Amino acid sequence: MPRFHQFFRLLISLALVFASIPVAALADTTDSLVQARAAMQTKDWSAANYEWRQVLSTDPDNIEAKVGLAQSLFNTKFYDESITLLESIPPQKRPLVASLGLARTYAIVQDYLKSRNEYIAILRTNPYEVNAFMELKALEPKLTEPERKAIESNLAKIAKMAQAKGSQALDEARYQDAARYYEVAAAQLKTVGIINDYAIILLLAGDYSKAHQQFMLLRSKNKMGFSEVTSNASIASLSVGNLAEAKKEILDAIKDAPSDKLKAQLYNNMGFILEMSRKRTDAKFAYQHALALNPNLVTARKNLAFVLQANQDYAEAIQEYQEILKKHPKDSELWNRLGFVYELQYKSKPAVAAYKKAIAADPRNKDSYYNLALLYKKMNRMKEANETLKTYMEGLYADLESQNSSAQEQNKVQGAAAEKNPLKYVVLFPSSPKVTAKLQ
Repeated sequence: MPRFHQFFRLLISLALVFASIPVAALADTTDSLVQARAAMQTKDWSAANYEWRQVLSTDPDNIEAKVGLAQSLFNTKFYDESITLLESIPPQKRPLVASLGLARTYAIVQDYLKSRNEYIAILRTNPYEVNAFMELKALEPKLTEPERKAIESNLAKIAKMAQAKGSQALDEARYQDAARYYEVAAAQLKTVGIINDYAIILLLAGDYSKAHQQFMLLRSKNKMGFSEVTSNASIASLSVGNLAEAKKEILDAIKDAPSDKLKAQLYNNMGFILEMSRKRTDAKFAYQHALALNPNLVTARKNLAFVLQANQDYAEAIQEYQEILKKHPKDSELWNRLGFVYELQYKSKPAVAAYKKAIAADPRNKDSYYNLALLYKKMNRMKEANETLKTYMEGLYADLESQNSSAQEQNKVQGAAAEKNPLKYVVLFPSSPKVTAKLQ
């Protein structure tokens, strides 16, 4: 039979199938789906039960409806029916949420062996699924000693692999991925060092609340005995807006610090906390004290220069910037800031020179191009203003046209994120230097 005739017959068959389904039934299914989802959002489990059953009455194989009904049944304590529904979904088609739900429900009805097996099946497919990992750990006390030993051995292997994966993600400044892997590692290893590092990674990933929770966990277990960890906790407290707690923690860290070198770093962090509390004068004195303890602490000298600039102490700010640039002539951000201070003092010539050095240090520094172009415009040097912007855009086009444009763009985004991250103005204390290698 010609392929056209086969295709035509298939269309007719499909039309007959759909014609046999009443339009009202299709509409009712759609309405029930919408209402079931809404009921799940509001945790109206009775309404959800009803609506999911309506969907299944017209579409018995609807996986979303089976999973949704199983969840709402679980929440109304109809555990056996929930298990039956989830078991009816073939394992190869069972979504992760259904597998997790099945494992949890087995545990609720005290079928611990089936619960264990379901969690193991999940981890076999996705070894870094943190919910399955942590819930299997929580299940361990319910199992026999031989079963516990076998699980513990496997979880330890997964944790080590997760830590290695997290380390690789840190090399590429993929902090959210690193946090996901470190969460698994921290759940198993539970050392102060790895929890501290996990919390710092969460800070770098922008998950400030979760980072703060990790330090609270350490405090609740009396594991905050190191000045470095207490200082990290103060930055986490600052990140969630708890200034009073941040100040107390940094003072505790300073009090217990065993050396002037460490105290200098902690006074820098105290200065940043004060600066974020809008106490710039107090911050200035903290930065100056940090430098008195360690004149080579570049982070404190940068912060001091920023505060002097904000306080309009331009001559002192310029002096600090120049002092840093003697040792770090490739710091594009500092050249850009120096140019801006010169510009604020109406010193166009040194401002132009500083912006040009910022661009030479980092041709991708967008702020430097714009600042230089705007300065040229103020000086009525329109041709040079346009040429400056054109040079910048041509650099962007070259990146887009290159064969490795996606990788280059990713590196640029990561570099920009690190450059603008406020955490680079404090000293963080990781157990593994890799954690902050891309930041500082």
